[in-house]
Amino acid sequence: MSFSGRVFLKQSAAVAGALALPGKIQGDEQRRIARPALDPNTLAKYVDALPIPPIARASERKPVPGHASLRVPYFRLPLRELACQVHRDLKPTRVWGVGTSSPGPTFETRSGEGLLVEWANELPNAHFLPIDRKIHGAEGDTPDVRAVIHLHGAKVPPEGDGYPENWYVPGKSATYFYPNEQEAAMLWYHDHTLGINRLNVYAGVLGAFLIRDSAEQSLHLPAGRYEIPLILCDRMFDREAQLYYPVSEDPRGPWIAEFAGNATLVNGKLFPYLEVSRANTVFGC
Repeated sequence: MSFSGRVFLKQSAAVAGALALPGKIQGDEQRRIARPALDPNTLAKYVDALPIPPIARASERKPVPGHASLRVPYFRLPLRELACQVHRDLKPTRVWGVGTSSPGPTFETRSGEGLLVEWANELPNAHFLPIDRKIHGAEGDTPDVRAVIHLHGAKVPPEGDGYPENWYVPGKSATYFYPNEQEAAMLWYHDHTLGINRLNVYAGVLGAFLIRDSAEQSLHLPAGRYEIPLILCDRMFDREAQLYYPVSEDPRGPWIAEFAGNATLVNGKLFPYLEVSRANTVFGC
């Protein structure tokens, strides 16, 4: 099915108008859609330093499941609700992150050097973004808050892939083995939960995963403090600096096909002067 530019502009205009004006939606959905939108262009420019996500640190070495003699670095990373100040002049924003940050910590490893990660769901029991119960995987009998992490682009065994159906609720965790048997690459990990994947990623459950190898090292690329990973995300905020996720005018089905946020986050900070073309974004979400 084709999606014409005219239809897209019409729907985008409807969403933009709904940000400032109460729509026909009742209850909680109306309160969401009636929140006035933040205009990022009104914010001061060049006032925040670029943050660099922390490096993930292993706490110990543990045996690989099924290979008791093989011990690899073990990481335990909790998925948590955080308050992050995305701009100097804004109130802290409620986000979901990994560890103590959103984006979460960056993994650095080498090709052929496996590791274990326990992803622990320590999120609240209620979601703060609108769930559409008509979407497959988010029906009324599923919990509001679920999570499962997928390492995008990684060659992993099936039990460590983070299938969308393998979600787990707050208070539970899953431990995955990543063998890293592949060439150097910049990958990213993110929530993969069926039905609410887009909401959990929008909330901030994501991070970078770097695999090094000798071929990359031979290129003498910028390294150390000269190598700066950039995680680009488009978002929307209300005037209270809280994340806003647009909804449709149908209270029975708040999901919309797509939208482009008017605020660009780089490593979790809002830079009002930055406009990033989707076509040129290498690592964006």
